[in-house]
Amino acid sequence: MTGIKRFVWILLMVGLVGCVDKSRDLTPTLSISDEANSADEASIVIDRNAVMTNLVDNVFIPNYKSTADSSAIFASNTGALADYCESIDTAVEVSKKAAAKTAWRDLMDKVQQTEIHVIGPALRNEGALQSRIHSYTTGNLAKCAVDQSVIQLNESTDFSVAIRALNQRGMRAIEYLLFNDNMNHSCSSQVPTTSNWHALSEPQRVLQRCNLALELAGDVAYASGLIYDGWTADNSSFRTEFLSESNRSDNFQQITDALFYIETYTKSGKLAIPLGLDPKCSGITCPDLVESPYSESSLRDIQVNIQEFLRIFNGDSGIGFDDLIADAGFADIANRFKSQSTNVINKVDEIQTSLSTQLATILTSNEETACINAQTNPDDESILSVCSLAGLIKRITDDLKIDFVAVVNVPVPGRVQSDND
Repeated sequence: MTGIKRFVWILLMVGLVGCVDKSRDLTPTLSISDEANSADEASIVIDRNAVMTNLVDNVFIPNYKSTADSSAIFASNTGALADYCESIDTAVEVSKKAAAKTAWRDLMDKVQQTEIHVIGPALRNEGALQSRIHSYTTGNLAKCAVDQSVIQLNESTDFSVAIRALNQRGMRAIEYLLFNDNMNHSCSSQVPTTSNWHALSEPQRVLQRCNLALELAGDVAYASGLIYDGWTADNSSFRTEFLSESNRSDNFQQITDALFYIETYTKSGKLAIPLGLDPKCSGITCPDLVESPYSESSLRDIQVNIQEFLRIFNGDSGIGFDDLIADAGFADIANRFKSQSTNVINKVDEIQTSLSTQLATILTSNEETACINAQTNPDDESILSVCSLAGLIKRITDDLKIDFVAVVNVPVPGRVQSDND
């Protein structure tokens, strides 16, 4: 009996099913083919190495390069953000701001792709570099601190973004400064730094916010460059170390652990918790926990996450986890991941109302119940389409926690094991 067959048999015997979507059978034909029975552990190791090499060369490193290049352009003196800052209080301000917002969204797409594979240099020091780029996983944005930074940058000659806390930096802080049209600060009246803010004219406030956004963009570009250089620098390429035989097992686990981002954050953090579908939300809903509220691109963030998950699962155009799973005799499971991911991607395309707008309609226990029902039965029509979306993603993560780890023969990450959703 191979290691995979034995692992699957144990799972079936102990009934490790967790809390899953009961609307379908998760493992209708969980049996190992004759071809899989003849495979030995050595062939599995070779397959894993092929998957890792393909993903590193054709997905991970290209993604990090794309993010580094785009962030450098966004932060440059000739980029869309700098153009907008220079246009403030002129006739072209509106069009330049629209271009800067588009550039932010395009960069955010690339950042959301890398969120699905926080590994290697991006994972070091508890993911410090990745969090400098996008701090969503570290907690709520410190809006008052960002407002204070706006003023301190204007008044101080030694202001440094690099010493600010992670929840005051990155793509979310830039979003707050660029997309939030409310020029009032977020601090209490007891904060002295912002006491004279309202004495400034609106163009002055807009310009000071834009100047900080440009500083923050430079920090994002710097962190993005460090991650990419870590993989590719001639004298210390992390690629060689990551793919070495001695590190293969641990780093394969690092890749599969990273995929569970869609469980912890895409499904739970970005949808279930704000929607009140997770006990971590203590109210009917928790709108303050929405990822990209000012740009209203939260659903776009989720879609990009799932698109990238599917791309990694498929190995882009090369060998991927789908091949690994199919070779083990479970092509039906591989195909189910693909169809479920496609369903989520298509669902986002169909949704016409932002996450924040739909959250605002869930005010009573009746709407709360309707949201729960929509998640439980995501194929049914519901006006709360974001709740249905949460249910569709849950189908993927249910399979990820059970069938994926069983067939690929990896453990569920510790941060997910305590999640009963």
